[in-house]
Amino acid sequence: MSAAVIALGLSMLTGCSSGKLSTEETCTLLTEKAKELDLANKTESAVQDILAGDDESFTAAINEVTAFLQEAADKTKDQKLAEALQVSIKQNNQMVDLLSDKDLSLADKISKTQSNTVEDTEKMAYVSTACPELDELGN
Repeated sequence: MSAAVIALGLSMLTGCSSGKLSTEETCTLLTEKAKELDLANKTESAVQDILAGDDESFTAAINEVTAFLQEAADKTKDQKLAEALQVSIKQNNQMVDLLSDKDLSLADKISKTQSNTVEDTEKMAYVSTACPELDELGN
C-alpha cells in the first residue's frame, strides 16, 4: 500500500485531516503517479516523436501529465505548491496549443514555450524544492 494512502488513512482515523493532502503526501502522489504512468520514458519518447514531426504522441503525454498535475493541485493544502502546479498546467496547455499551430516552425514553438515570466519560474522552482524526488525521475 502506498505511503500517501497510509498517511491519508491515518490522518482520517485521527480526525486531523482537512481532506487535503500535506506537501509530503502531495509529492508522494505526484511521484507515484509519474512512476505508474512511466512518464520519464513516455515523455522522452514523445519528444523524439515531435522532433520527427509527430505531434500527437507528445500532446497525449502532455495531456496525461496535465491531468495528474491538476489532480494533485486540487488535493494539496500547500497553496504554494498548488500555484506552482497550476503554472505548469498553464504551460502544458500553451504547449498543446502551440503544437496545433501549423504556421509556426518547431523552433518557433520551442521558443514560445520557453518564455516564462520570472514569477512563473519562481513558482515552478518551488516544486523542485518541495518534491525533490520528482527531479530524480527526470520530470
